[in-house]
Amino acid sequence: MSGRRILVTGGTGIIGAWAVREIAAAGDEPVVLTRGVTSLGRAILGELAEEIEWVEADVAQPLELVAALRRARPEVIAHLASAKPWQMDAAYVERPNPPLGVRTIVDGTVNLLEAARVLEIPRVVYASSKSAYAPFAGPHGHPDYEPVPESFECRPTDVYGITKLAAEQLGRYYAEHLGLDFVALRFASTYGPFKRGAGKAPAGLIGAAIEGRVVEARYTRLAYHELLDEFVYNRDVGRAVQLATAAEDGSGRVFNIGTGVGSSVGDVVAAIGAAGVAVPEIEVVDDDAPGEDVERGHLVANYAGVLDTRAAAQALGFTAAYDLAAGIRDAAEVTGAAAEVRS
Repeated sequence: MSGRRILVTGGTGIIGAWAVREIAAAGDEPVVLTRGVTSLGRAILGELAEEIEWVEADVAQPLELVAALRRARPEVIAHLASAKPWQMDAAYVERPNPPLGVRTIVDGTVNLLEAARVLEIPRVVYASSKSAYAPFAGPHGHPDYEPVPESFECRPTDVYGITKLAAEQLGRYYAEHLGLDFVALRFASTYGPFKRGAGKAPAGLIGAAIEGRVVEARYTRLAYHELLDEFVYNRDVGRAVQLATAAEDGSGRVFNIGTGVGSSVGDVVAAIGAAGVAVPEIEVVDDDAPGEDVERGHLVANYAGVLDTRAAAQALGFTAAYDLAAGIRDAAEVTGAAAEVRS
């Protein structure tokens, strides 16, 4: 490998590992900053895991982080390390843990931004989320689903979105006042090998299918046929990160990353069938059907919608390469190959 040295935080995660692969494929030299190699990340990286450079550090420890960056000498940083909603938010866990989000997402990001400024590392690409927006209501929600532009108001309602937005705002401050080139990417709902925390929501149905597990779920007619969300394959997300590291213009800007296509649960199930993997067994019931086991929407209903992805296409050259069926088929192949290696 040759080209620029690009340090990836969270490079052993289920999205970060794809970013590492895409960076290497583009001819640059990925360096992974990690607190420890996860088996999931290694499964996605494959043989590349033996070829790339690894640097151990915790973004929550500023002195440790500076020392690691001095050793790595990157020209660009792709910052994907983050706590997950199912580790801290009330919608997911019995005991919410907001300090975890602040410590890992806000403090970790500002530590990295400051280290990049001091060490004169010119660009930081930040992995954000559509959770940074206000809930998708009015024309951007059901039933119209007008695409949500980057100019849509930001008024997040959960810890994950609040901390992601705070980290974005810190990055813009460093771009506007301290000369750091900062680009933020807001991802649509993601899916891919080894994704966790989605339950029986559409991404969870996809996860079970690519692992060969048949799951049973009950959806209301509205949730199954009419409610839409946007799903983007993690391999595509990794490519978006790579493109953002190389884009000539974009400092201080935020870009939506997705497919620009809304899909119902029914569309997801049809795509699973078209991909030739384990199709979930879905019972569709009336909207007023009783029972706590009935799925009445998406996992995070406030953010079920469709993103306007035109800015990323124009400025970064990014458009999703995988539709749902193709992404599910590829993810199943990656999962199967990883299972063969482990066995």
